[in-house]
Amino acid sequence: MSHETVGSLLAVIANSLNDGLRILMFADKRAWGSDEFEQLRLLEETLDEAKKDFQELPALVNGRFYYENDRISESLEDLRDLCTRFELHAQTFKDWVRQGGGPIDPNWAHETTILRRDLHRAQCRAARRIHTAQQVDSATGSARCLGALQVYRVQQRPNVSVDEERLVCAQTGRFERFGEHDVAFVCDFCDGFLVWEDLRAVPTTRLQQHQPQPIQNVTSNANANANTPTSATNTASNSAQTSSGSGEGVTASTNWQARGITMTTSEAKTIVFAPVAIANHLPPELGDFRCRVLCPHCDEYYYEEQGEDDMERVRYVQDARGFDGVKALQEHLEWSHASIVPSTSSCRIM
Repeated sequence: MSHETVGSLLAVIANSLNDGLRILMFADKRAWGSDEFEQLRLLEETLDEAKKDFQELPALVNGRFYYENDRISESLEDLRDLCTRFELHAQTFKDWVRQGGGPIDPNWAHETTILRRDLHRAQCRAARRIHTAQQVDSATGSARCLGALQVYRVQQRPNVSVDEERLVCAQTGRFERFGEHDVAFVCDFCDGFLVWEDLRAVPTTRLQQHQPQPIQNVTSNANANANTPTSATNTASNSAQTSSGSGEGVTASTNWQARGITMTTSEAKTIVFAPVAIANHLPPELGDFRCRVLCPHCDEYYYEEQGEDDMERVRYVQDARGFDGVKALQEHLEWSHASIVPSTSSCRIM
């Protein structure tokens, strides 16, 4: 029976990185050029990022004990493959020093960069699998991807700045071109894609928006009709009183619009601001690669129907599966939440 765990395999990888670092640190640097110093820097940064992930990710899954001792087969398979690759990478530097040093192949730096990226994603995926298993066991909690939850929690803070949102998004995944005209965000935790169609580049700021209708009025009007959505908790009320950094009394999720430029015609277009979509995405369904997305405004709202049991009467407005991508979410926001969509003539374009 194998005694491998996530923690033991990560230790093997760390040893391989340390082997490569020691070789370069104690090598004769008198004849070194930029390639050699760049290789040393990349190995140091790879080890530092791996340590940072190992320290921070366990907090997302109820502690280091669960993370280090996890034995989910998919995670172990990912890390075994990385163990082999890092060992071969370290062997490259051992062979190099045995042959007397000399110029380093610049392709080794590229390989280190790829390994660093793959190790980060493997650790994120391992944490996500633990989180998913814990959600199944508890039968409670959010359906959001673990990466989405990190962005969502930041957006619920008072006076969160757009720089904070961008930082946590960068820690969650990356943007890349998708085909000739589209842009996609690829989540490191669930490997899912969020796609913005016909977009030249992802906007880094929002459009300035009007303050939405106070949530207290919405709730009081809703209570007048049994079939009208009411707030399930005080979450929506609390979030409506926070600021996104672009206006008083507007949450980061309420202020969802951004201005982009189309790839095909170079015309301005309104899109869902990337951190809002990222904070509300769900892991892809089996056999799919695109993420579905929850509406941040419908997430906590429900209505009551006739029935004997309290739980039987509760019907949530939003389907647990959310919407079929970013475009469908934008159409829903513009159609169902028109009261919070300002006229573009009164907006300041960033």
